[in-house]
Amino acid sequence: MAEKNKMNIFDYLREKFAVLQIKKANCIFVSSDLGKIGLIKGETKIQLLDSIYNAILSVNPKITIVVPTANLNLIRSNDYFEIDKTKSYKMGAFSEYIRKKKEALRSFNPIWSLSAIGPLSEFITSDVSNHGYDENSSFSRLFKIENCFFLSLGNHPRFMLSIIHHIENKFKVPYRFTKSFEIKVLSNKKIYSKSFYLDVLNEKVRYNKRSKNKKIFENFENKSSLFKTNLGKSYIYYFNLNDFYSITSELFKKDINCWWK
Repeated sequence: MAEKNKMNIFDYLREKFAVLQIKKANCIFVSSDLGKIGLIKGETKIQLLDSIYNAILSVNPKITIVVPTANLNLIRSNDYFEIDKTKSYKMGAFSEYIRKKKEALRSFNPIWSLSAIGPLSEFITSDVSNHGYDENSSFSRLFKIENCFFLSLGNHPRFMLSIIHHIENKFKVPYRFTKSFEIKVLSNKKIYSKSFYLDVLNEKVRYNKRSKNKKIFENFENKSSLFKTNLGKSYIYYFNLNDFYSITSELFKKDINCWWK
């Protein structure tokens, strides 16, 4: 990564984010797999996280940053969910970095929460549904924001596409059904059980082979833009979520089973 070695990682990222025109975004959903990026010479992990965050804000100080902070592990656990303290489960280092910031807000859904920081954080996280993917979920709020973008750090977004489940919910795909889960939560200093919901695969198709959103992204890239630039041993990917929603909704209308292909 010779180009990067000529400057520090903050300046390098700021330059890349400027090229991606993050300054035009009102909101950005960030999914990360920093393990694929690897160690960057002269940078600790926390320095890299600081640099990513500060570089985004240096390009667009008014942006709202959103990250996944789900706890799907609580489905099979007796642990309780505490909105301010429960760590997200396998959502990546940058998700935890944002969640732990004092100004960050988190949606009250122990199975599928999002955490956000910035002017639109309350809109995204407050008074959400008990369903992880429905029309009043935090995911649905993202698609209602003009100039909302997806930033994937370290992995192609087709492998980081939790947002697709909201579109599946919208079209009531035949291979999923809504399932209730009793999750313990801590609220107002009391621990109690509450029902939360996800759309899960029908038993008869649960172990069917699928292609990790291959057709969905091929269709999207044929009709819109997926930007890609290098970072460490991997890449940064960036695309418009509003465009993705409209293009992929049209695909689901034509092929209700496109998620499998």
